[in-house]
Amino acid sequence: MSESDKAAEEVARLGRRPFLKSLLWGGAAVAAVAGGSFAWLRRSGVDDEPVPDWVRHLHANEYHLMRRLIPALLPVAGTNLTPPEQVPVLRNIDHMMGLLNTTVRKDLAKGLVLMDNAAVVSGWHGKRLVDLEPEAARAYFDTWTRGNRIQRALQGVVKQFIYTSYWREPATWPPVDYDGPVTEEWGLEYLGNAPLPEADQEQSA
Repeated sequence: MSESDKAAEEVARLGRRPFLKSLLWGGAAVAAVAGGSFAWLRRSGVDDEPVPDWVRHLHANEYHLMRRLIPALLPVAGTNLTPPEQVPVLRNIDHMMGLLNTTVRKDLAKGLVLMDNAAVVSGWHGKRLVDLEPEAARAYFDTWTRGNRIQRALQGVVKQFIYTSYWREPATWPPVDYDGPVTEEWGLEYLGNAPLPEADQEQSA
């Protein structure tokens, strides 16, 4: 199973009805505040920033959200780890998004919008997630690891996308002394989802 399939499974496991119901309640809370004297907080300076031409599957708001979360979830400053800006993390995320089926993709899009906008009232940051500094963004994101089932699933999906998109790049391996998949190093043939040998075959061998 690919990493995008694993991420899709996390969202699909929730079921459409509870997923959309939770988004409705969460979105209503944000809208209630945004509809009052804090309406201007729904806008961000990044909303008008263009996205690169290579983006094919990420929506503009998702591109800016991931761009904010990457340094928050990969705080490599002061270490010998490869800086995430030196590897195509966002390109890899964009590709993985394109592998999701239509239903899961739509549900995930709604969840990411909620994650971004809920920061306005959650923790009283007064601004969207895309506008938080990395440390504050990480602290806000961590609250989702302790949140309800929807929040935990969404933060798990985001982590899976970001970490996989970073560590899949060979340029990130040398600092952690990883030489790559042993299947390549040892010249092993990839068998895919080959069935396990039967007990009688093992005995005869």
